[in-house]
Amino acid sequence: MKKFLKIIKFTFIGILSICLLLLSCFFISNKLFLGSKNEDNISYLEKNKTQITDSINDELFDDDFYKSQVFLLGEIHGYADNQKLDKELLFFLNKKAGVKYYIAEMDSLTAKKLNSFLKDSSKNQAKLKEVVVDIKQRIPQQSSQELFDKWNEIYDYNQKLADSLKITVIGIDKNFDDDSKVSRDAAMVVNFKNSIRKMKLENEKFYGLFGYFHALQSKTENGKETFASGLKKSGIKTASFVSYTIDSEMYLPKNPQFPSPEDEKIDWVNADGPLQLVKGIKDLKELSKPNTITLFKIDSPNSPYLTSQQLINVKSRIFGENIVPEEGTFTTDYFQYVFLLRNSRALTKLK
Repeated sequence: MKKFLKIIKFTFIGILSICLLLLSCFFISNKLFLGSKNEDNISYLEKNKTQITDSINDELFDDDFYKSQVFLLGEIHGYADNQKLDKELLFFLNKKAGVKYYIAEMDSLTAKKLNSFLKDSSKNQAKLKEVVVDIKQRIPQQSSQELFDKWNEIYDYNQKLADSLKITVIGIDKNFDDDSKVSRDAAMVVNFKNSIRKMKLENEKFYGLFGYFHALQSKTENGKETFASGLKKSGIKTASFVSYTIDSEMYLPKNPQFPSPEDEKIDWVNADGPLQLVKGIKDLKELSKPNTITLFKIDSPNSPYLTSQQLINVKSRIFGENIVPEEGTFTTDYFQYVFLLRNSRALTKLK
């Protein structure tokens, strides 16, 4: 019996030691990937940042920015502040650049319902709820109370606009009955171009919120074409923003793929780990404060990001694929602006 207990004891100690070793390796690996702060990057970013309060300001936007035909915000789904950013970027671009066409990561049928809501003489809350529920089919982490509230605010804003500036939604994602083998991103490029042609919008500008990967303007090491890279390849001038988070909560609705806590919120998928890592994020964190949103411009003429791959090299240990830039490409080939969200709340279930 003593011998048996001794075996159990040593087995337990052995298993515990292996677990501790693996855990240590995990955190050491994270630390090595993230690296240390870079003073050259910080010096540049200090002069090319602005804190976002109630609305977007134009401090970091030059003439070349406004020459873009398409403006994209790439998010990691599930964070409440991205819905705020989406609304404020739309309002800003509508006022400053006359952008009135919102391209969306939704199919044309859902977009049609949303446009019907926006054009109604009074708010049809049942119709808007139907839209939010429809979105759940493709992006469960975006279907939320905050999404519902955002479109209510866009409705209010739209009501005050002259007809020539009123916002219209264009759904460019694949319809659910589309069984073609064309990738979603390739289909979105085709659908976008077809919409421009059919609606005679060749001289218009467009803005939209998409998942992070879709907004990247160059292929990554996996070789997959993105929506933004397809636009760029077609000669359509595009400006991309991406959004990263620190100390923030993500909405993770219950699903069969991943275990979700009872309150459907997790706080371990941020840009500084432990399960998602963005190389170079420490430099942005150094120049931002808790409970804020900070915008960084990374493509000024003297930018170190013109010749580095900081902020585009992303390691994902659970959600999605790693983002590894192609050899010979640099950060600004993928996006030109970065939002850093500090202490964002998670989205919440629709009431």
